[in-house]
Amino acid sequence: MPNLNKNEYGQTIYADLGQDVSTATAFNFILEPQVGIKLEKSASDGVALGASNITVDDTNLLANQYITYVIKEDDLSKSGLWRTKGEATLSATNKIVGDYKRITVLD
Repeated sequence: MPNLNKNEYGQTIYADLGQDVSTATAFNFILEPQVGIKLEKSASDGVALGASNITVDDTNLLANQYITYVIKEDDLSKSGLWRTKGEATLSATNKIVGDYKRITVLD
């Protein structure tokens, strides 16, 4: 993912979960600055399952294996290094957690 700017919004970010999570009951997207409080976003914030195959930054994401989140105003309130990841809850005993991906938020 290219760099983002502090206070930028409207950009879609992606989290690859690496397996089919279409039966999940909940999705979460984590945005965490290197210094500061992490943000946890859910379906009520616009986190959604990716329904088609796409290519992002030379990475192929397969339908039903990734989630998306459109950055909202005030999400990226700090410049610096951030990390993001996705989570999908399939059942009370089965939760899929993706790997962290680093992004840089420019001042």
